[in-house]
Amino acid sequence: MTAHTAVEAGTGMEADTEPMLVDDNSSTAPHMTNSNYRIIMPTSSIGNRKHPATSLPAWISAGAQSKTYFPARSPIAANECTAADEDMVQEGEPELRTEYDVLPYEIFAWSNHSANFLPHNILTDRPHDQASRWSTNANNHRQFITLRLERPALVRSIKFGKFYKTHVCNLKEFKVFGGMSPDNMIELLYSGLRNDSEAETISLKQRLNGHYIPCQYIKIQPLLAYDQKFNFSIWHVELRGTMDAAVVGQLSRAFAWYQERETVRACLKFFRDRGYTDAFDALARQTRAQLEAPVLGQLRQALVERRDYARAEQLLREAEERRMFAACAGRIPYAARWRAVAGAGAVPAARGGHQMCVDEERRVAYLYGGWDGVRNLDDLWALSLDSGTWRCLSTSTREQGGPGARSCHAMCFDSVRRSVYVMGRYVDHEYRGAAALDNDLFCYDTVGDEWLVVSENTEALGGPRLVFNAQMAYDARRQRVYVYGGKVVQPDSGDSTIVYSGLYSFDVRRHRWARLKPDFHMLEQEQHVRGRYFHALLVDSEQQRLYIVSSKRDVSVPSDLIVYDIATDTFFEKMADLGARTGRPPMTQARYLHEQQARQQAPAGGGERTARAHGDGVAADNPLHVHLLQDGRTIRATLDTGRQEIYVLASVQNDVHAAAAGPLLQSLMAARGEQAGYAGTLYAQAQGAGFHPCSSLMDSGVRYAPERAGSGGTGGGTGGGGGQAEHILMVVFCYHIPTETWTQVHSSARAAAQMGEAPAPRFAQDWVFDRAARRHYMFGGNPNRPNDKSARFNDTWQLEFTRPDSGDILRRALYLVRQRRFLDMCAGAEAAASSVACEHSAIP
Repeated sequence: MTAHTAVEAGTGMEADTEPMLVDDNSSTAPHMTNSNYRIIMPTSSIGNRKHPATSLPAWISAGAQSKTYFPARSPIAANECTAADEDMVQEGEPELRTEYDVLPYEIFAWSNHSANFLPHNILTDRPHDQASRWSTNANNHRQFITLRLERPALVRSIKFGKFYKTHVCNLKEFKVFGGMSPDNMIELLYSGLRNDSEAETISLKQRLNGHYIPCQYIKIQPLLAYDQKFNFSIWHVELRGTMDAAVVGQLSRAFAWYQERETVRACLKFFRDRGYTDAFDALARQTRAQLEAPVLGQLRQALVERRDYARAEQLLREAEERRMFAACAGRIPYAARWRAVAGAGAVPAARGGHQMCVDEERRVAYLYGGWDGVRNLDDLWALSLDSGTWRCLSTSTREQGGPGARSCHAMCFDSVRRSVYVMGRYVDHEYRGAAALDNDLFCYDTVGDEWLVVSENTEALGGPRLVFNAQMAYDARRQRVYVYGGKVVQPDSGDSTIVYSGLYSFDVRRHRWARLKPDFHMLEQEQHVRGRYFHALLVDSEQQRLYIVSSKRDVSVPSDLIVYDIATDTFFEKMADLGARTGRPPMTQARYLHEQQARQQAPAGGGERTARAHGDGVAADNPLHVHLLQDGRTIRATLDTGRQEIYVLASVQNDVHAAAAGPLLQSLMAARGEQAGYAGTLYAQAQGAGFHPCSSLMDSGVRYAPERAGSGGTGGGTGGGGGQAEHILMVVFCYHIPTETWTQVHSSARAAAQMGEAPAPRFAQDWVFDRAARRHYMFGGNPNRPNDKSARFNDTWQLEFTRPDSGDILRRALYLVRQRRFLDMCAGAEAAASSVACEHSAIP
């Protein structure tokens, strides 16, 4: 049962018996408390081997005195701000920060070792000594090494040192466990290391159901080496965390109370299910514990014990009035509702490789540049989000002192000065030798309707070189423009000279550039964040974080999500979840509702074994979104800071020149068969359960039509029919930041007849997010038509995310109650009829 989590605050033991540990911010910063984030420290500290702690942020400094505070947050502390930034810190903002120290430990136990590769070798970091490692004498899953800390601690991260060059015995897969006893541990990490020479720092799981996990023992279990014929080797291990007695003592008491409470609740559930009423009452009375929220107990009493269906319906309505169904509705994945925007008047010409940004206050989206299949464009357009009409602001920005024709550029909106910034462009290989490769930065004043040259060459001022497919984002709090990634345009475009741009910031008030992460050569293998292109960059001004949804890179495989903490200049790179590798596609609203119905019909206990944390199955069982984002031809993303959700529009091309994307498309296309298998059942359940066609559930596109042979999408051309893009897969994902869950909102691979039209799949499109109305607007793109390579779209689409509301859930619950009542009435009538028949047969 999952309902207790929604009302946990009022259903435990008496409030004065629970040790309180407030952590009101960590839910919006999972990279601070969750596992499987590769922590990448500032570049200046990586190169300073003699004094590694001098340039590190205080919360991760090895030399810092233990000063750990909660909540675990990373705001801009006063002593970390420059004088120019002091006015950015709001009055009364907490200046708390978490500092983690190196934790001393000793070797407690190990499975075995080979030759002189003893376990205690991992205590020291000697990367040039091949014998300085612990190596097992077998390569099975029974190998382990257990570390004992000096005293209980909150362990934040684990660092693995490596040999000075690649090694076949490096750990490709491993697990880390932790706990207060060597015989009772919790899995804190399931991950793998890169086979290179750079040490890796990876975050560990710090919380279990909201409670911090104190540890005195850490167990490392190797699972797979890079060469499966060799044994496992660990070269060096360093643990970071805090041993602050006051903090850890409070953590230990809170976690012990949590374990006791859950044990009591498990016993109460067992006694009630088995009908041991006396034992249930005695345990509940003595511990003063509650199994669930009072309304759930009353509902069970009305349904199971008394069969008072009128009382049950009354309780459900009261629960809906108190918004107890809101949490349940929030766990249901979104469904897509597309609508073609056909405003009156002129529309921009068909194009791809353009950029869009939005003025949220004036409710206007701006579109600039792009490639129409023959030439670059330099026109500027404005889209009214209220009326859906386009207005041409300039047919040629070059004539007005603007940036001129270009594509694959970067653009963002300055909400403070109401200005649009444009930077970068793509230059054909044949023109790179003759053309000037200076990277200019332009600003369009939307109030004064004029273009300004901010910089004719950003590289000369410490900014990025000329790049294409870079991304920009504006931080309104610090009034800075951030630029990340993209390929550097160079005269020699051979593979050996490919360079990816790093991370830069431009202080708009001071007109000053700062390089936060350097450019990267294609063949570099250092452990810092590697460059990429076809990605998305988002900024959360309130939390002072950048989000990078990553995509292609020519060397190695990037991760799907990177978080950059602005205050500490630290990257948190989300690593692949090795514990979620199954053959199922990402979760959708239709499959979620179907599985919830299956759980209700499953035997008692079955649903609990399949329930997942953070939303009971909302997470994608197979992170196919990772492969899609890594292989993506186009990645566009938006951020809803209120709901802490990232919306990703991804398109991948699949043709004879993109063989790598073939298996991905086939795996996602396989979802068509799975969807069709239960589509009719879902439709019947929805209509019979009170989800009427007028309800938000049916409007959100859950109804399916029989799949037609050869169908694969609708829309296209200039907003109507047109050729089918058979070689493009276009999907929309939603990433919920607090729970770290991906769900699929739309996929062109599913032949679902949704409530309304849907755009033809494409790439090189762009979109913006209207936060007030919670709608996306998408324009243009490349349909990848084999017979017409110059074809582009000039259609405008509106995307709205929908999900069932509390009223829909109430109707579903009332339907189930009335269904049970009807079955009981039938059973009672049948029993009465049988009794009358028996009486009549007994009369002579």
